[in-house]
Amino acid sequence: MKAWWQHRTLRFRLALWYSFGGTLLLAVFSATIYGFVAQRMAKPLNHALRQDLEKIQTKLLVLPDRRITWQGREVPAGTAWDAREPWFELWDEQGQLVRRCWPFNEDHLDRLPASPVRGSDTLSVFRIAPDIPLRVHSTPYRIPYPNGDWMIRVMRIHEPAADALSALLAIIVVSLPLTVALLVAGGYLITRHWLRPLELMVRQAEGITVDNLSQRLPVADEINELGRLATAFNSTLGRLEDSFQTLDRFVADASHELRTPLTTLRSVGEVGLRRSRTVEEYREIIGSMLEEAQRLHQLVERLLELASAEGGTRNVHSEPLRLDEFVTACVNEIGILAEYKNQHIEIVAKACTINTDPVLLRQVLQNLLDNAMKYSPIGATIRVQVESLAGECRVSVSDEGPGIPPDHLARLANRFYRVGDSRVRGPGGFGLGLAITKAYLRVLGGQLECVPSSPRGTCFSIILPELRDT
Repeated sequence: MKAWWQHRTLRFRLALWYSFGGTLLLAVFSATIYGFVAQRMAKPLNHALRQDLEKIQTKLLVLPDRRITWQGREVPAGTAWDAREPWFELWDEQGQLVRRCWPFNEDHLDRLPASPVRGSDTLSVFRIAPDIPLRVHSTPYRIPYPNGDWMIRVMRIHEPAADALSALLAIIVVSLPLTVALLVAGGYLITRHWLRPLELMVRQAEGITVDNLSQRLPVADEINELGRLATAFNSTLGRLEDSFQTLDRFVADASHELRTPLTTLRSVGEVGLRRSRTVEEYREIIGSMLEEAQRLHQLVERLLELASAEGGTRNVHSEPLRLDEFVTACVNEIGILAEYKNQHIEIVAKACTINTDPVLLRQVLQNLLDNAMKYSPIGATIRVQVESLAGECRVSVSDEGPGIPPDHLARLANRFYRVGDSRVRGPGGFGLGLAITKAYLRVLGGQLECVPSSPRGTCFSIILPELRDT
């Protein structure tokens, strides 16, 4: 049963649940209405029967010889009964009828009442003829001599209530199946109308492939659940499209960058094999090939590092960190490299605490300091500043290089992007350093800013949220 249910469509399930639930509610409602009306109609009759029983108990007397008296007068069997007096039956301890007092001719009746259940107090309806329904009250009746546990049955015409209840029952029996049929049809049509946008979304989604990721699902109403689902799916498609475009650009750029050292390796090797050479010449050719192989190795390492950073595969282990002390330590470590170009690094650090991964942050700082030393001239001063502003910690690295034209700033962190001849690529430069830096900062929840420095050069800033005391 469960497997069958799971293989049904959502429209079928909703329509079935809607129809089943509605049918059940209607059936319970109808039964409740019928029971309530029946009780309300029967209540006056039941009260009248109890009054008749009280009246009978005051006027009826059973003598020790089983004779029946009514108001002191004996009531022989077959005596015509006044219809204005209460109607009743007496049944002895053997379940035998002792006396029936009512204004009907028993020869003209279809059936007579059966003996009551001994010892029980019940209210019921009994039809003695098609047009004569009786409301009867059966209850134990004790007479003043041994073994006197008899039963007495009080009766009244049930006609008004019976007609009304029959009409109500007929209405329920006729209208309930029709209402259920309308409910089933309406449930199916309503669910079909509500789920039609989902069908359109499915058809559209089936046609979306890697070749047409620009297509989007139709959104009829952004407020309801299906509209929000389509909007979320469209956002996912947009991110997928951006990812594929980024991947295509990455593959194209990487192919271009890898082609140059591979071509150089091949060319140097082919030149070396054209004729016989001396040992020194072969050594020089092999040295050139090793340089290109080392450059190719470095490029592959940088590409892998960038892919790891952008793919979010690096584990982040955040911890509270005094940013001013951390930056000072990093500058002291890398300052040894600046001495080779007779450069000087100045640092101004104000107390600032952040929650971050020190390993990733160290790589970010080293990338910025390495760029600053690479593009600054011999004897230049590189300035590093740490400050806290409006709940953010900022680390600024300013160089004295040739600067970056304003129209290049927006694309500076793109992979393999370089700024013409003004920032000539040095040893190991591939245009990936800032792209890796930006990717790391994205993982750390920070930002990278780049603005021209005064009077010359460029200022790169790392912005991270400050850790507040709680």
